[in-house]
Amino acid sequence: MIRVIVVEDETLTRRAIALGLREQNFEVLEAADALACKALLRGQRVEAIVLDVGLPGLNGLSLVKELREQTDLAILIVTRRGTPEARIEALDLGADDYLVKPVHHGELAARIRSVMRRCSPMRGKRKRLGRWLVDLEARSAVSGDLTASLTRGEFEIITCLIEANSKIVSREGLLSAISRRPMDSDLRSVDTLVSRLRRKLGDDTDEPNLIVTAPGFGYRLGIAVEEA
Repeated sequence: MIRVIVVEDETLTRRAIALGLREQNFEVLEAADALACKALLRGQRVEAIVLDVGLPGLNGLSLVKELREQTDLAILIVTRRGTPEARIEALDLGADDYLVKPVHHGELAARIRSVMRRCSPMRGKRKRLGRWLVDLEARSAVSGDLTASLTRGEFEIITCLIEANSKIVSREGLLSAISRRPMDSDLRSVDTLVSRLRRKLGDDTDEPNLIVTAPGFGYRLGIAVEEA
């Protein structure tokens, strides 16, 4: 199920959009402003963001610019501002699509799915990561005659990092992926799994270049992901 954050300061509008997307089989989180959105991103795996431009505090366009520098998430603007200039500015800053209110929830859902098909780094199930061939469907990692024996948690972490395609993934985001109850879990479990994963994939534990630490935030891949 695709997980989406709806960022809208008008409560009734936000709830209506969220309800409409839930009826279209999306999992929806709600945020009233940019700060709440960023807090959700630190603790959840999210595939898409639907946001208004006129947010209190950090406005929607500033949030788009900030997010695009950090992530490849699908970003869709839903706003009352329908001028060509407003559309151009949002798209130039990194938004993937732009819809003018009122928007039909079925169309919004279709637009989200379309953007994700177009932009997702997960087009194929087999990825080349350095000398490793990672099959996301078979949940295997193979290099020549060597097969890495990965636990469920280790494979969830490498999958998250591949999906991020060299962007940083927070420790909280990785914890959410490996734990069904992340609030009851310890962030140190992420560090432990990453350490084990590095050893199993032959990464240099002193100066890793496959899985790189982003101090104070999380981890990212140090090499490009290629389609196999």
